[in-house]
Amino acid sequence: MRNNITIMIVSTIPDMFAEHYYFIKHVVPDLKEICRSHDVNLEYNDLIFSMSKNELAQCRSIRKYFESIDMDRTFFICFRGQKLGCAPTYRDVDKLTLDKYPELVDYIGDISFTELMIMHALQPFEKHGECGYECLPPVKHSMFYFRDDKFLDKLNSSQKDLYISNGADEDEFVRDLKLAMAKDLIVSNKEAFDQKYDNAHINIRKYGGIWDENLNLKDIICQYTREYADLKNLSYDDLMELVSELNLDNPQGSFIDFKCENKDLKDIIIEDFLYELKLELSDSK
Repeated sequence: MRNNITIMIVSTIPDMFAEHYYFIKHVVPDLKEICRSHDVNLEYNDLIFSMSKNELAQCRSIRKYFESIDMDRTFFICFRGQKLGCAPTYRDVDKLTLDKYPELVDYIGDISFTELMIMHALQPFEKHGECGYECLPPVKHSMFYFRDDKFLDKLNSSQKDLYISNGADEDEFVRDLKLAMAKDLIVSNKEAFDQKYDNAHINIRKYGGIWDENLNLKDIICQYTREYADLKNLSYDDLMELVSELNLDNPQGSFIDFKCENKDLKDIIIEDFLYELKLELSDSK
């Protein structure tokens, strides 16, 4: 039986920090307790905090994310909102990354950083290393949570820059089309994926949250960083120095009270995780 499981969250930033905080504050403690009851240790990783200042400011650190997924291709959680995320160019990818993951050449400049992470998790992927070539299998247990867009009409222009826009020069129609295609690809491929891989599954849920204009996103980021530092036994000041690179111009407004299918989102995530954990433990016997 397995003794350790790592669960990693991937999302765009900074628009999904409320979900990250909700997850670490309300979900992770219960997940760790569930795992302990099965004699399994659960590790939670958010690779935002493994980036350099420059990488975080540009939302680029492809190799670190890929390598982290490769270390334990078991549990993968992705929160998606209305922000597509930036698309890395060849200037953002070093030669070592391309040598290790040569298939990246076909995607650089065409899809967003977040979609690259999703693609790497869900598709068999070529990896070259010191021991030669290997084809990595899909992550076994993937959980996707799509946030609805009912809050969009409540945003002012600067808030839309945080929660929707990827840059001043972007074409809104193209952005929205690419985001819809990215989400539809996961949904449309779920059934085929589940049939193709006996021990790998994709779970998809839609959820909503209450937009609270009185909340301050910087406060939420500070709270999340404190929780993460305590959980991982890291320096809060060092992590805050890192996230200060985000340079939020207007952080007013964020989300609370996440719901899914008339339940607290927390309960849905735990339900999904428990189902997948039982499958994983059964497979590992």
